[in-house]
Amino acid sequence: MGTTMMIAGTALTVSSQLAAGKAAKKAADYNASIRDRNADAMDIAAENIERQNNIKVLQDRVKFKELNDKTQMLYRGQGWAASTGTPLKKLLQNALRFEQDIEVQNYNSRVQQQKAKENATNLRLQSELQRMEGRAAEKISRYQAAGTLLTNTGAILSQSGKPAG
Repeated sequence: MGTTMMIAGTALTVSSQLAAGKAAKKAADYNASIRDRNADAMDIAAENIERQNNIKVLQDRVKFKELNDKTQMLYRGQGWAASTGTPLKKLLQNALRFEQDIEVQNYNSRVQQQKAKENATNLRLQSELQRMEGRAAEKISRYQAAGTLLTNTGAILSQSGKPAG
């Protein structure tokens, strides 16, 4: 009767150790898939940053052209030729400042895109690490189950060879 109980206990322990390993791997795979989804969302965010910047640049160019046209009209309204001398210098200076502002805006956009892409990369690395941990947990549970099986089989066999007391 004792041997039967030891066999049943061993089977239950081995089974639960294997199930725990599979559950750990399944949980790790699920968590990794969430990180992968979040990484994909970060990639999309990076693309959207670029799109939004391009739209803003176009809008800013329209506004600048309107402002530049008004400035030229003001000069002309005061009797100045807007295409020579001081008015021209002022218009060119405004254009240069505007282009510098656009370059700064583009740079800031690229920095934000890079941050989003870096976050996506980090999430993908974390998801791969999570999967590796899940596979390791599953492998460890197999070794634990094998150890339990061998240890308890040895104990059962050594007890079955002894005469009943």
